[in-house]
Amino acid sequence: MMIKVSDIQFYPIKLNSVRREGLSADLVSSRSSFDLVIVKVITDSSLVGFGEVISRSGSSSSGLMNVLKASAKALIGSDILNPNAMGRTFDDAIDDIRTTWSAVGAAFEMASFDLMGKARGVPAYSVLGGQYRTNLERSALLADVAPEEAALQAKKRIKEGFCGLKMSSRDGNRSAEQDLNTVLAVLDAVESDIHLNVLVGNKWENAEQVTSFFSSLLSDSFFGNVSVEQPLSPLDLDGLAKLREILPVSVVLSESVSSPDAMVQIAHHAAADRITLNISRVGGLSQAQKIVHICDAAAIGVSVCAPVGSRLGLSAHTHLASTIRDPLPIDIGNSLAPEREPFSGGFDMMGGRLVLGDQPGLGVDLNEDVLRAMVVNT
Repeated sequence: MMIKVSDIQFYPIKLNSVRREGLSADLVSSRSSFDLVIVKVITDSSLVGFGEVISRSGSSSSGLMNVLKASAKALIGSDILNPNAMGRTFDDAIDDIRTTWSAVGAAFEMASFDLMGKARGVPAYSVLGGQYRTNLERSALLADVAPEEAALQAKKRIKEGFCGLKMSSRDGNRSAEQDLNTVLAVLDAVESDIHLNVLVGNKWENAEQVTSFFSSLLSDSFFGNVSVEQPLSPLDLDGLAKLREILPVSVVLSESVSSPDAMVQIAHHAAADRITLNISRVGGLSQAQKIVHICDAAAIGVSVCAPVGSRLGLSAHTHLASTIRDPLPIDIGNSLAPEREPFSGGFDMMGGRLVLGDQPGLGVDLNEDVLRAMVVNT
């Protein structure tokens, strides 16, 4: 059986991000909107697969489109199902594209897993090797508010069934004391088994500054439920390893996790207790799975993180999370208002849990009218 790519279409849209309760912390940056391109891969068998690519590096939609169009030429005529076929395969072409821009390679590969699942009549997680669970725990973002209000939000989220909380400490205008007061207020408001992840994002320059921040927690019983995400530069693996030795809280890496090779170095340096894993950042689902296997061997926890995107991208991350033996709460947020969401299906959000469907491929359906109404000129 052969299924060849006959055409690839692109739909550039503007994804406006708003600070909303429950939205993942990692997307809250200095930008108010993100450029997103939906990739539609059409085959000679009438099957269609979808992927998406988001630029969070300041690149414009026009820049994204240029890279996508140039990369797509290598995929036309590729057989998505037969890696032993004569000539170049879909996977071979994607590997070449991934070296140019990991997020672009991830988008095409997302579409390929969608297509492979549809061709075989199975969910994408089956193509990935099978799932451990389809009912997943979620973590919730706490908005950037005063400590008292953050505590109220935390109580509300826990009551809704969320299993973890996340707060951002990346605002350079806030003092360490203000951040610490928020951490203490939240921990005081929730039950002892609820985990709080403090996203720092390279706010501090060295291990001593991080230690100073958390020293106020040392006399309390809270630190077993607290983690700090990306406290130092992604390249400072020695500093991160030192931090793990002296901090009573877990060290979580996100920006440092860019590829399987990078993950090997993280494990070699013993620089992380946990990681957050994003498909676009590492170059696709297959690369993400390699990282999961490395973490499994090194006893490093994994939380799948989809900070921004359409329901399509969120579904792909959910399929990945379902294949992890012991996943930490998944960190995703729906960043499109319902009337602006071009995809439906894939999964259901039920309070603090996410339930994955069993439809073929990524399990989402496209509303062409909604998508076309969102397309912007590039």
